Amino acid sequence: MNDYWGVPEQEYELSLLQFAKKELSEMGYIVLSEKVEVCSGAGAMTLSALLKKKEEFRFGLYIHDGPKHRKTRAPPIIWMLKVLPEMKTAQDLRDFILNHPHDFGILLAPENTMMKDWKEAKLKKIYTFLYNLKIKDMYDTDLSSAADVLRERLRKITEIQV
Repeated sequence: MNDYWGVPEQEYELSLLQFAKKELSEMGYIVLSEKVEVCSGAGAMTLSALLKKKEEFRFGLYIHDGPKHRKTRAPPIIWMLKVLPEMKTAQDLRDFILNHPHDFGILLAPENTMMKDWKEAKLKKIYTFLYNLKIKDMYDTDLSSAADVLRERLRKITEIQV
């Protein structure tokens, strides 16, 4: 998995959650750290983030939306994960996921499954909003260069907002 994703160059450091600041804030979420990776070709995207809900504990967010999900119209993978004490950034969470690709979901499963389901449902709404706002039309029109288009679009919008 590490070979597949590689380590993005600094110019490819992207943020997707920045476009949902208002929606996240209305739900009481604060983004502490975020890591977005876009794979070449059809544009599989992985987002790892550390979030916090006002006075509550930190938790991890993992989203993987790949061409297989879009092709079959299946929903992307969106998981709320437990954050270990040594995880200070989204990169720490991503490194753990890369080092445990087959069992990170089990190792980082939150103990309170009702809260996990509730938060995942809310985070799916946020991702649906982001997908429809920034990503959907691109995949509908040009799958061959979707990754490049996504990188460029997110980078340009980031520059405009700064």
